[in-house]
Amino acid sequence: MEKLLLAIPNRCTGCNRCTYACSAVKEGMFIPSKARIKINNFAYEGYSVQSVCFQCPNADCMKACPEDAIIKNERGVIAININKCTRCGECVSACQYGMMEQYDSGVPYKCDLCGGSPACVGECNFGALVFKEADKVSRKLRSQQMKQRQTDGRPDQKRHKLAKVILKEAVRVPRTANYMG
Repeated sequence: MEKLLLAIPNRCTGCNRCTYACSAVKEGMFIPSKARIKINNFAYEGYSVQSVCFQCPNADCMKACPEDAIIKNERGVIAININKCTRCGECVSACQYGMMEQYDSGVPYKCDLCGGSPACVGECNFGALVFKEADKVSRKLRSQQMKQRQTDGRPDQKRHKLAKVILKEAVRVPRTANYMG
């Protein structure tokens, strides 16, 4: 059965443990700026909002790749075949959620759900990140977050704009809502 990585913004403290865990696993060192998950902090509002890759059913990054270097694997994860990639950056521009980025070398990178056991989820002590089998509640949460899209700007600008909108929606959801299944 399909599993979803869910961000529950009203549980996020902005501690960034998830970004450290992600970068340690993916980069071999603590470089939160290279993490596949991002935290948008809104200090004046008193909230933080996570940005996660939704593993889109009809991924724009995949459609934009002129070399078919981005595929959906057997687990439903959008993955990059670096051997086919020409480093053109079309996938980065196409991602409406700002979750596809490039190294200075031009090689793109994104979340691959750590092979089915996301390190970010394991490091989140507050239940702000959940990886679970898809059900009615989790699909609805993901759908609400995916409705927001940004087509202009760099990945960090897209994430920040989206997080502001998601933040407004998250405030309406009770902190006690059970997303854990």
